[in-house]
Amino acid sequence: MAKSETKLLLQSNNKNLLPPVFLAEFSNADLKFKKRHSLQFQSYRSSEKNALSNPKKMLVASTDKLQYVGSNFESEMSKVTSSLLKVGVYNRRTRQFKLHDADFFHLKPLLKCRVDVNNSQKSWSEKTQDLALTFGSKNRKRVISSRLKYESAANDTISHDKVQSSISSETTITEENKEECQIIPPQNKNANRVDEIYNIYDVIPKGDYDCLDTEAKIFMNVTRENLQLLRNDAKYCEFILHFLEVRFQNLSLHTAKLLCYLNYMTVLIKTTYKELKRKEDILFSSLSDKLIILACKE
Repeated sequence: MAKSETKLLLQSNNKNLLPPVFLAEFSNADLKFKKRHSLQFQSYRSSEKNALSNPKKMLVASTDKLQYVGSNFESEMSKVTSSLLKVGVYNRRTRQFKLHDADFFHLKPLLKCRVDVNNSQKSWSEKTQDLALTFGSKNRKRVISSRLKYESAANDTISHDKVQSSISSETTITEENKEECQIIPPQNKNANRVDEIYNIYDVIPKGDYDCLDTEAKIFMNVTRENLQLLRNDAKYCEFILHFLEVRFQNLSLHTAKLLCYLNYMTVLIKTTYKELKRKEDILFSSLSDKLIILACKE
């Protein structure tokens, strides 16, 4: 459905038709009798046609310096415009009265301001403050000026704290990135194979890697019967058991060491703090017993 448009048409002065009669009231002016001829009136009528309501009209009164505008559809004039107004016009020549339909208009000055006060973004307190700074007393101006300086200083402090917090957060992120870079071992960009990308001693310390020879032989010499026993004991994770089943009797010493180290890391992750503490106490007690035996022998 197309949007309806309303147009205001200037009423023409047809000699065959009676001129319209308007009742005008000026809100900010007093019309002097001697200067009444200096006013020029123009009336406009809406193009909408509605049989249930009066047509919308607008009256414009112009002078050399100012214009006054009023309409019959303003909200505050709804009670007056909804009534049927009649005006009696006396003809001096025929000495008779004739009734005419009339419209009432409340004319207001049309001011052309560059700044729209209604659309101002300032609050009521800010506007009152501006008035006090312009027209207030010296004490009032001094109080407002000191308060504004205090607010500006507080805002500067808050902005400084925000900057410092952002800098500290960026520093923390940078340190975390550095820690991540230290955790990830360096890569060999010139590697031709997958096993050449990382150096194994950057992942597993060389001392730990050399200590895995004895444990790795268990995986290298495993049989199908031993594999089933390992599965029943649930000592190793499912990944290691599946790998041994697929690569049965086809393991190198290096691969067997990696499986052992993976098994130790899996057990360490699953171990709780209480279990670590208990094992640590057992280790220290066994070491102390060995030291006592050695001291007695000496």
